Amino acid sequence: MHRDDQAASPSGECSVLLIDDEIESLRGIIDFFKGINWKVITATDEKEAIIELEHKNPQLVLLDLVLENESGFEVLSRIRRINRETKVIIISQYFDYELIKQAMKAGAIGFVQKDEANRIPSGFTSLLEGAVDLP
Repeated sequence: MHRDDQAASPSGECSVLLIDDEIESLRGIIDFFKGINWKVITATDEKEAIIELEHKNPQLVLLDLVLENESGFEVLSRIRRINRETKVIIISQYFDYELIKQAMKAGAIGFVQKDEANRIPSGFTSLLEGAVDLP
């Protein structure tokens, strides 16, 4: 795996990979990360996500478990095989305790429910502060 394009640049720039087949539903989250000077990378399916993960090596991945053409669990499993250190937070419009429990067992570090009004979900910043060093 060739990694010349690392997520943390010499200037210390961090990056987040958002994996969701409805990227527009994440506008508030995208704006949040841009506001703290993180590079935002997006992918709408597993193929795009794996390419971005391998080439950009983001510090954080936000993954929707309900994707159009594949299971988010399959994507999570692939992410964990590529880099066990990658921090993955599940984002979903639906709150299903059993799915969340499965995702945590599969290696996710947390869950946030998407806000229907396209705002930052409740508890999002607290979860991020526990996962990564925020500026």
